[in-house]
Amino acid sequence: MQTQPWLTFSLDETLYCIPVSHIREVSPWSRPEPVPAAPAIVEGIINQRGDIVTVISGRRLLALNEVESDDDTRIMTLELGPEVIGMTVDRVREIIELKESDIEPPPTPQAVLQGTCQVGEELVVALDVDYLAGLSAGGDK
Repeated sequence: MQTQPWLTFSLDETLYCIPVSHIREVSPWSRPEPVPAAPAIVEGIINQRGDIVTVISGRRLLALNEVESDDDTRIMTLELGPEVIGMTVDRVREIIELKESDIEPPPTPQAVLQGTCQVGEELVVALDVDYLAGLSAGGDK
């Protein structure tokens, strides 16, 4: 099985990753326009090169405490099949090479987590792209 590139990013003190093949772009954080009556996970919408992109909070997705954005905060724009969403993260780190078989599933199924893997001294949590796609499609996951 071949390796594929995964982009690592942090939320709180935890390192997460998502396949680079699903990343459209990473841009500096700018405040999304609020959307009235949107689910709590939605920060708002942005206009990105003529496309309206819904931005979700990575912290809210993972039930982490909110913090103020800073110079390291980024919006990762994800292409998830036909859906495109933005996700706010604390910091984008680096690209690593992983095989799907490197990722161990959690002992009990976790909706948003595909699993974990060890990269050097760090534990990295892989997010489930299918779950994120369901969120963007308005799924009730």
